[in-house]
Amino acid sequence: MRCVCCGRRVHSKTLTLCPECARKDTHIFRELHGLTQVEMGVGKCCLCSNFCEFGRSTVGLCGLRGTSNGKRFSLCTPNKALLSYYEDPLPTNCCNAWFCDGSGLRGTNLAVFYYGCNFDCLFCQNWQHKSVEIAKSYSIDEMVEAAMRGRVRCVCHFGGSPEPQLAFALRFSERVAMEKELMICWEWNGGGREKYVRKAAEISSQTKGTIKFDLKAWNENLHRVLTGRSNEATLKNFAIVYETAPEVLSATTLLVPYYVDGDEVEKIASFIASFDRRIPYSLLVFHPDYKLRDLPVTPIEQVKRCYNAAKKHLDRVNVGNLHLLGLRFL
Repeated sequence: MRCVCCGRRVHSKTLTLCPECARKDTHIFRELHGLTQVEMGVGKCCLCSNFCEFGRSTVGLCGLRGTSNGKRFSLCTPNKALLSYYEDPLPTNCCNAWFCDGSGLRGTNLAVFYYGCNFDCLFCQNWQHKSVEIAKSYSIDEMVEAAMRGRVRCVCHFGGSPEPQLAFALRFSERVAMEKELMICWEWNGGGREKYVRKAAEISSQTKGTIKFDLKAWNENLHRVLTGRSNEATLKNFAIVYETAPEVLSATTLLVPYYVDGDEVEKIASFIASFDRRIPYSLLVFHPDYKLRDLPVTPIEQVKRCYNAAKKHLDRVNVGNLHLLGLRFL
């Protein structure tokens, strides 16, 4: 396969841009993600950073809201969400397990998986979130009942990403936090509406939980190629969480082979360190999934370069998914 811009070799039939061209100003990302100018417009929906504009028959980028023959519809509300959930014994394999206080608890984590996502990552590890048509709907009362079970010690909101259903997730979290002592945590792409992001940070701070930002790339053009979206809102919301409750903040980056390299990671780490070099940062070894199943596991040389780049700026750096390389330690 060859890069559609420069002719260099590429490693995936889906990702038709080489790393160098993916960092340049290009509109090819629209083709990669099936986007149109109207879909990227600013308009009717204001629940996340996409601000989707709806025509007479348009579905939002998350697949949860839209119009049909000019009539608005929503598959979720502040009191009803499309999700699945399960209890995971503590300590769990959460990305933050290496530093989170929850790893010292005994009991279970209530893992809440939200359908729909405001990003379209080509490498999505949980791409099942896109199947909103088969998702089950739950009320706040049902989820509160699940969280009140005796062994549940923490609740983790993830997906997909919870941003399109944050109104529900926040109401649910507030209810639970009022009735039971447990941790409220978030794993998200960070592209939520500012007021909701700030509220989530307040809840996590009150319950001694954490918020993990998935910082997918530093270069905005590369970020658009990999996810279909800008990282502007994500970086802004990272700063908002730091201003609101710095103690809850952490970040991860998936080391997409050849693309998310040492230079990308060093710039992300420098950004994080501009707030506090003690913020925990995890680098995750990539495994093939979704539309990038023809890429390999992250080469160990790339992992080492990225780890060393991050350590220049941050004191607390971890490498996750090392088992994919047959390693226990780097």
